[in-house]
Amino acid sequence: MARRGGRNRRQPRTAGPSTKGLRTCLGTRERLPRDDMIRLVCDPAGRVMVDRYLKAPGRGAHLAYDREAIEQAVKRRAFGRAFGQAVQPVELEPLVAEVIAAIEQRITDGLALGRRAGRTVSGLDSIERSRGRLALLVVAEDASEATAAALRRRAEGAECPLWVFGDRELLGGGQGKPARVAVGVLDPDLAARLNLEFERRARVRGDAPAD
Repeated sequence: MARRGGRNRRQPRTAGPSTKGLRTCLGTRERLPRDDMIRLVCDPAGRVMVDRYLKAPGRGAHLAYDREAIEQAVKRRAFGRAFGQAVQPVELEPLVAEVIAAIEQRITDGLALGRRAGRTVSGLDSIERSRGRLALLVVAEDASEATAAALRRRAEGAECPLWVFGDRELLGGGQGKPARVAVGVLDPDLAARLNLEFERRARVRGDAPAD
């Protein structure tokens, strides 16, 4: 005989959102994917360091790529609690500088790897010839105003992001040249990865959004 009312039936469980792979920001307490966060590690002497490539062994702590998040973590002195040990004092500006240095090293490495894979072009003539294929344009900080303006028009025409980064010697060195005023990225996947790093750098530096 069937039981009436179904009061004893078990209600199916509703699964909540998965937190697998998420980490909590020390500053904002927001949970974000691990690969989208700054990872910090602590050496035996209690010095907090940035894990540039998310590969350092040991216990890690995490921060969002955002200057305010870093400020909050420093203000709250959250690092000792995160690592469960005494840590050396963490100051805001040196930590921000170390995070930016890590981002900029990944950008430099990405441009160099792109050159070896044939995914970048450098120099004004090569960029002009590749204008229909540009996915991202990087311009040296010491480019002349006229050159920078011309490259900005080229990026707008190609509908690709443009970022100012490094000097001519740095850009040239990564492309196997003495100096280059600009580097164009042709591969969309590489361009997307580099654009993400540039956006992270802007948030950590606290840059005002472009008009």
